[in-house]
Formats: sequence, C-alpha cells, structure tokens
Amino acid sequence: MPPSTPQARWPDLVRFGILVALIVACFLGGGASRLDVLSLIYLQPFAVICLAALLIVPGPIEWRTVLAPLLMLAALAAIIASQLIPLPPGLWAALPGHGSFAEIASGAGAGAVWRPISLTPDLGLASLAGLVVPAAALIGFAAIPRALTYSLLPILLAGAVISILVGLAQVGGGERSPFYLYAVTSPGLPVGLFSNRNHQAVLLVMAWPMLAVWAACSTGNRRADDVRRSVALALAILLLPVLVITGSRAGLALAPVALLLAAAIWRAHNVGGLRLAPRARRLVWAGAGITAVLVVGAAIGLSRDEAIRRFFESSFEDDSRFQHMPVMLRILGDFFPVGSGFGSFDPIYRFYEPDALLSATYFNHAHNDLMEIAITGGLPAILLALAFLLWAGRNIFAAFRDRSASRRRAFAWLAGGIILVALASSLVDYPLRTPLMSVLFALACGWLGQGRSSARDASARG
Repeated sequence: MPPSTPQARWPDLVRFGILVALIVACFLGGGASRLDVLSLIYLQPFAVICLAALLIVPGPIEWRTVLAPLLMLAALAAIIASQLIPLPPGLWAALPGHGSFAEIASGAGAGAVWRPISLTPDLGLASLAGLVVPAAALIGFAAIPRALTYSLLPILLAGAVISILVGLAQVGGGERSPFYLYAVTSPGLPVGLFSNRNHQAVLLVMAWPMLAVWAACSTGNRRADDVRRSVALALAILLLPVLVITGSRAGLALAPVALLLAAAIWRAHNVGGLRLAPRARRLVWAGAGITAVLVVGAAIGLSRDEAIRRFFESSFEDDSRFQHMPVMLRILGDFFPVGSGFGSFDPIYRFYEPDALLSATYFNHAHNDLMEIAITGGLPAILLALAFLLWAGRNIFAAFRDRSASRRRAFAWLAGGIILVALASSLVDYPLRTPLMSVLFALACGWLGQGRSSARDASARG
C-alpha cells in the first residue's frame, strides 16, 4: 500500500518520511556493532533529531502499540545509567568482582576515588547513547497510521536487496574491494551493508518471511500483484546461494526455519487467493534456478563455499565460542549480581583470558548476547531480558493463534519471525548491537504490539 492513502494527512506523511530517513541512515551507516565506528558521529545525532521532530510534528501517537517495548528500553537505559553513578570507595571495592581492580588502583596510587559500578564508564555512556536509535524507531512507528507502517516493508526489502548487491560487488572486488563500508570487516566475503558476515546472513534469513508477506498482500491490481509475486519468488530463490557465500553457519542453520515460516505465511495470508500464472511461474523458476546455479558455481570456484565446509567439518569443541565459555562463566560468577558494566566485556575478558586461548584475533563480544548481558548488566539486566522474552512469547503465541485473514495478522506473523530469528542468532552472535538490526527489531516489536492490540479491540467489540 503506497504512502498516499486516503487516511494519510500531511503530519502523517511527514512523520513517515522522518522514520524512513532514519531507516535509510541506518542502512547506510548502522551496520557495525563497534562503539568507535565513525558513522555513529552522524547517525546517533540524526536519530536524536528524528526523535525530536517526531514529537514536534502535530498529531496523535499510538503509545499503546509500543508501550511495553518502549518501557523495557527505558528500563535498560535506567540500568545502564545506574551503573554510571559514582559510589564511595569502600562500597565500590566491596562490589562483587571489583576487589581486584580496587587493589590495582591502590597499587597504582590512585587513592580513594569515587567510582561507578561500570569498570568502563566511557563505554557505558556510549552504550546508553546507542539506545536513542531504536527509541526513535519505536516512537516513529507509533506516530504513523497503521497503513503506513505496512508501507515500511518494501523499504526494508529494498535495503536488503541493496545489501545483497553490495555484497556481490565486494566478492567481485576481492579483499581490497572499495565497496566495503567499514575498516574492521570480513574481507573477501559479502558482508553487504554490514561489517560482519553473520549480521548480513541474519538480514538475508529475515528477508524470506518479509518477501512472503509482501507477495501475499494484494494491492487490488491483478497485473501488479503478478509482477510482485514474480519478483518475490525470484528473490526468494536467489537468497539461498547468496546466503551460502556469506560463510555463516548460523545463517544456514536458521534458513530452514525462515523458509518454513515464509511458506506458512504465504499459505495463511494470501489475502486475495491469487496465484502466479503457470507460464510466468515456469519462467521465474527457470531464471531463478539458472541464476542460483551460476552463483553457487561461482562461490565454489572462488572458494566461497566456506559456510558449507564450516558447517559440516567443524565441531562444537573447535568453535571459539564454546572454548571461551568456561572463562565467561567464571566472569559471570565473579561479578554477579551487579555486573561489570555495559560495554565492558572486551577489556574485562582480556583481564581474565588464559594464555591457552590467546590468538591473533581478540574476543570482542561473548558471541552469546544473553551471556554478555548477564556479565555486564548483572541480575537487573537478566530480569529485564526475561521480561522481554515473556512479552514477546505471549504476543507471538497470540499472533499464531489468531485465525483472522488480515494484513494485521500477516505482519504480526512476520514480526514474530523477525524477533525469533534475531533472538536465535543472538545465542551465537550479537546482531542486535548494530543500529540497523536494532531498528528492524524495533519495527518488528511495533508490528507485534499492533497485532496484539488490534486483536484485543476486536475481541472487546465482539
């Protein structure tokens, strides 16, 4: 549905434009998780400007749609902020895990200085500033009418397609390709608009259910619907070989789940009951099949079949994520229940890292965001994560129990799929630490909350 709907007024269109501008900015400069990325210099201030503009432009804001995730985001901000409050020297030294650092500070002649819970307050402040991006996305979602929230989907798909094209250009250009956007990246691999191949793979996996919803919802124009379904089918087939080239085992593991969800969405939400014409279907399958064979062949020829080899040849014991787990459990035990401070994982891990695990690369994140949240945020962050899982689980379960054939239901299913893929990948990586993924996750929370609130309203009216 295009933005120029009869229900849309000029404030709605202005707010829609602001939210789209934020999404585009995140695609262009929000694909890295590091706190020292140069693009954050403009991305975070731009998010603040967007947030202020969304609140200034006149018009209602449907706070109920995003109330729960917004309150939890505020609670996360409060936890991070509380870790930045200076404490008396004696109290600080008595905190779990802080005693060793108090001894080091004393030996260095630092004296009795008030210090916060966070052992890296500068990185904690950077983590706090990073929350403005998903906050602006949540408020922007609540500030536009429902019809316009559905119009965000083609924009997200366009961004995914551009990321695919950039990734293919990166592979073609080799390790020194000028198409890499970040200095710290995976050279020689198609990371697209991200700095990490695993994050690109997560976006590709999410694209399958997105394509299913985009193809299933009718525009009212039969010819346009046929073209849309042809494009969606071709892209869906092309995604698999492109995913293989990324070399992401997590992406390959999540692919069957996303494909099953996409098939379920298409079957349940093909609103107009439309089907692709037989001749068009044969042409699409033939063209996409040839393209897939060429891409896979090129991948193998260029030794980019890394994901398949790593998936079958590597064992869990050889994976560095699992090798580091005992050390992370020790850190968690030492700092529980207060945590070491958001953003502190890298320097804290270096303090604990045994000689046997030293290598030419550094372990910048836990590669298990639940573990890293527990280490850095302590018990309050664990309880907040559990609260979100409870909210998301209840709403996803309600969405899949909903039997109404509607666009609202289709987007609720899509939202559930995006959230589940993001959370599953967070068990072995950290995709939500990128501004782009955090915005996509925020929009999914909005669609999920929108579907739940609409279902309650319909039940009340019945």
